[in-house]
Amino acid sequence: MADPGRPGLRPYVVAGGLGTVVLLLVVARGPVALLAAAAIAVLTGFVLAVPPLLRPDGIDWDWLPDRAQEPQPEPGIATLRRLLAPETGDTAAPARLHALVRAIADDRSGGTGYGEGRLKAYLDGPPRRLDLAEAGAVITELEALTTKETR
Repeated sequence: MADPGRPGLRPYVVAGGLGTVVLLLVVARGPVALLAAAAIAVLTGFVLAVPPLLRPDGIDWDWLPDRAQEPQPEPGIATLRRLLAPETGDTAAPARLHALVRAIADDRSGGTGYGEGRLKAYLDGPPRRLDLAEAGAVITELEALTTKETR
């Protein structure tokens, strides 16, 4: 039984055959023919190798390992992150979040009211921090508000 780690005799036969063809080409036509054959080989290798490299491979090449810091998020996402999870010294974040939610609710409802639920309770109360579950419920109720018609 042959050892599965050994490549076998075929690669050596192919390499020897190619070497023989190159040697015969140099003897028959000289170094210029060898240069032409090399140019054709390089061009063929380029044509066969580059297109597979250009195909999408499903890898996110924008992500770079060992980066010193994470990339900066979009401005709106960064603002929302600062409002939902403010730093300890940022005491104005709850008021800014409350004003933002009220402006969105007024815009979507046309000032007709906010219905019942967490959105109304949040807007009727004083500005305060929201945990992520409550923020999700408030956003869901904001999305459910019927928008005013514009003419």
